[in-house]
Order: sequence, then C-alpha cells, then structure tokens
Amino acid sequence: MLPVLYPFGTQEQWLKNAPAFFDQADMSDIRRLLEKKIIPLKFGPEIAIYLGISPKLVSHMVMAPRRYYNTFEITKKNGGRRLITSPRVFLKTIQRYVLDCVLSQITPHDAAVGFRRGLNCAAGARRHVGRPYVWNIDLSNFFPTITKKQVTDVFAKVGYPDRAAHFLAGLCCLEDRLPQGAPTSPALANLIIQPLDSELTAIAESAEATYTRYADDMTFSFQELIPVEFRTRVVRSIENSGFTLNAKKTRLMGPAVRREVTGLTINEKVSIPRHKRREVRAYFHRLSRSPEQYVDHRQKALGYARWLFDYHPSEGAKALEIVHRIPQPELHQ
Repeated sequence: MLPVLYPFGTQEQWLKNAPAFFDQADMSDIRRLLEKKIIPLKFGPEIAIYLGISPKLVSHMVMAPRRYYNTFEITKKNGGRRLITSPRVFLKTIQRYVLDCVLSQITPHDAAVGFRRGLNCAAGARRHVGRPYVWNIDLSNFFPTITKKQVTDVFAKVGYPDRAAHFLAGLCCLEDRLPQGAPTSPALANLIIQPLDSELTAIAESAEATYTRYADDMTFSFQELIPVEFRTRVVRSIENSGFTLNAKKTRLMGPAVRREVTGLTINEKVSIPRHKRREVRAYFHRLSRSPEQYVDHRQKALGYARWLFDYHPSEGAKALEIVHRIPQPELHQ
C-alpha cells in the first residue's frame, strides 16, 4: 500500500511518491490529472494499490462483475417494483473512491441538481417557485439506458489512457450498462447526459422557461401556458438522445393546483406537501410513544427529522428530540 497516496493527498505528494509504473514520459499526463484533483492511472488495476488491496481482485471485478453485486427489488411509490443491483462491500469501496477522486471533481451541467455536493431536492425546486405552469417528465430505465461505451468515453475525456478508461468503466458497469444502485452511477449519468441538459436548457430559454433535472426527473416551468410545440421539441430531443419518456409519470400542473417538483411543493415557497407532513408527524408520534422499540429505525428516523427540519424547522426540531430518545444500537444491546 502507498499510505502517502491514500486518501488523495496533495499534488506534491503524488509527484514525490509516484509509483514505479509511472515513468518520466507519464509526468505531463499525471500533472494534468493532479491539477484537476483527479487520481492518476496508467493501466487501471493499480487503483487497488492505492487502496491497499490486491490488483488481481480488482481485475476480477472487471472480468466477472456479476459476482460482486447483490440484486433485489424495492417497492416504488406507485406499487410497482424496481430492480436494484447493489455492489458488494469491496466493489462499493472502490466505486466510492472513483466517485470521490475522479467523478466528483468534474462539474456537470448547471441544470443537473441531483447527486451533487451541496445540492439537494430543494436546490432545483427553488428555481421553479412561484411559476404557475409546471411540466414534470420522467425518463424510463434511466441508468440501464446508459452504455459502457458512454461511460468509457467519460473517463477518456477526463484524460485517462484508453486502457485505464476501459478498466474504470468496467468497475462502474454491469452487463455493459450502468447499474441501479452503484454509488458511481448518478455522477456518471450527470456527465453523460450533459449534452442533453445543454440542449434542453437552450430550448427552455428560447421559450422563457426554466429547466432542471434531478436524476431521471425533468422539470420545466413557465409563466404562461406551456405550448404543445414546446413539449414536442423536448420529447424529440430526449428521444434523439437515446432516452424514452415514462408517459405514466408525466404531469402538467397549472395555477389552480398544488405544484410539486421532486416531491416538494413550490406554489409560494419550497415546502413538504401537507399530506406528507401528516404522514411524517404520525410516524414520529408512534416513535414518541415507545422509542426503545425503534432502535433499528434510528437512522431512518434521523433522516426524516433532518428532512423535515430543512423545510419546517419547528416541526423538525421536535422530531429530532424524539430521535435522540431512541437508544443507540450498541447501547441497547
């Protein structure tokens, strides 16, 4: 293991302690990557050395990725089922390293408001506050639509040699597609869909509309009625990019109804819809009656409380008080 190279460290550390497989001819490429705060790679498997694990193991993850994933289903809001392919611990650790030391250093399009440091659901929703006409559309099979070739191109554009770009794509893909559940998938999707974000932003600006995207959830808002011609242009642009719309999740909302973006109300300000707040209040009421019975739900409850606090501080503060009454798992045992 190279302890001075993990975690990322500084450019000076890397140049001083560059591994033996980098020679003098590689130094200019190394410097270009380090200036972007991106880990240098020449072949790909050496990423294992930085993490103190076997390059042979990491290479096997690329050659036989199916062995390093768990597959399960979750229930969606509409009652349907979504297939999740979650990487096992070792592969997830490597993917998080790639996310932190490569992908997170590259800025996606400004319209992409999801899965970015410092941004959350509210970041996109705020851009649509007070606009009376809203069009929400959803992309079908968002992650599986993205190919390994597109992922390889992202790493190549970063500045990696072909072998390293192909290897990194192998670490991030399953069956030549982006898996739903890998920590690298949202960031890669943001970068791959960047040309479409640019095109849709231009279309929106030409119609004096606002456009944002949170993963596969796209939102357009207007001050006036949304023209049919505008919607036709958007759909055509999306389909030309290789994606398809989920017609069942397309919604047009006007001034007479509650308008929502990424599950948040945006009529006058960003807030949690009333029906959802009632559900959350009922949830914390149950917890308050017997907090010791919800030890295994502590993290979930904390997430709900913080979410509530972000938009309704007084209610969120009460919820946080209830969470603090739930015993810590290790203390409970």
